Amino acid sequence: MRSIGPLVFVVWLLANVGLSSCGQTTLLSDVHAGDGNTTPVIHPNGSGDATTIAYRVSEPALVSVYLTDAAGKHYVLRDREPRVPMNTDYALRFDGTVRGTSQGDMAIVQQVLPNGTYHYIVQAESQATHRTMEQQGTLEVRDAATKLPLIEDLHVEPQVVSPNEDAIDDVTTFSYHLPITSTVSIAIQAPDGPVPFISDVEEGPYAQSHIWDGKRQDGSLLASGTYTYTVTARDTVGNVVQRKGQIRIDSPGRSEAQITYFNIAPTNVELGGVITATIKVKNTGNVPIRTQGPAVGYRYTTHDIFSSIDGQQWASKGGGFWRVAVGYDGGPGYPFRWAMTNRPLSQWNVPNHSDLLQPGEEVKIVGTIQLLERQSKMYFYAGLAHEGVGYPVDRMGVTLVKVGF
Repeated sequence: MRSIGPLVFVVWLLANVGLSSCGQTTLLSDVHAGDGNTTPVIHPNGSGDATTIAYRVSEPALVSVYLTDAAGKHYVLRDREPRVPMNTDYALRFDGTVRGTSQGDMAIVQQVLPNGTYHYIVQAESQATHRTMEQQGTLEVRDAATKLPLIEDLHVEPQVVSPNEDAIDDVTTFSYHLPITSTVSIAIQAPDGPVPFISDVEEGPYAQSHIWDGKRQDGSLLASGTYTYTVTARDTVGNVVQRKGQIRIDSPGRSEAQITYFNIAPTNVELGGVITATIKVKNTGNVPIRTQGPAVGYRYTTHDIFSSIDGQQWASKGGGFWRVAVGYDGGPGYPFRWAMTNRPLSQWNVPNHSDLLQPGEEVKIVGTIQLLERQSKMYFYAGLAHEGVGYPVDRMGVTLVKVGF
């Protein structure tokens, strides 16, 4: 065989290297937006309008996609996302929204771009050789709905909640104002994950408020500590706004009580006579129970109701207050109620207003009722009224009282 001289070999080597170099594959190709023939125009106004930014890679690469406006500001859509060669295009759906920025304690999570012409740039970096390549094009945004669902005048009061059913800071109120109709969610972040409170509620452009009881949705208690709340508002176009803050839970617990004794005497009286109700009640929970009057010994008539006596001083004050209660069949619920304390009004925790029954404490309550109803038979019973909540003890010790007239 005839040998190849050194000069011929060098020429052959250079020729083959040149051919190899010229045949190097294109890292990034087929970059286009929309149909690739015309400049796409997007109308982000709630109509669902969108376009796609498409591309291909010839080898494993990290791909970034961003927009620039006329002032040169960048809006990142994808940042160094890993991509591998495929037989079809990668397609990024673009609806006119981009990542937002913060304004003080208000975070613009996502917002619609204002009207204008934008350049879209697709960049690819080879994961093997780190060579880079980019291609770009233009798109337009028109009729953009850029008004944000700002969460204005947000107040959370009180900022320390003690959900122990004592009617003192048991709940907190989230209040705010929305400039446009928005879908709102409020979540509380606990150590084991978010605690949903308000989930995807549509609210109009006016003042809003929500009351939180400091508990999970299933009613279970959260531990004492500081929690982060997040209020999120989104509109139909894609604008998303968030505000965060902290709230503290202190001394959570449940109020519980039981009647340990009940007696009505005498059980045979004349019309106009008086019966005596004797009730023993015990705080079986782990938090103090708040109670209000009238005080032990108060005398009712069957024409009375607790909310109308003493100038309506002892009307229901809402959730948290407890009282022992006596009712009768055919009567208005539990019209006769007394405080769950045997101390005189002047010695109450808040004199002449309310007192506390401590965990484990048991007291005897005695009250009287004058019978003025012309009923020959009256069935009396006892209960515990947890006002604004219900009757944890109901219709206990039903007793027949015969009335002569």
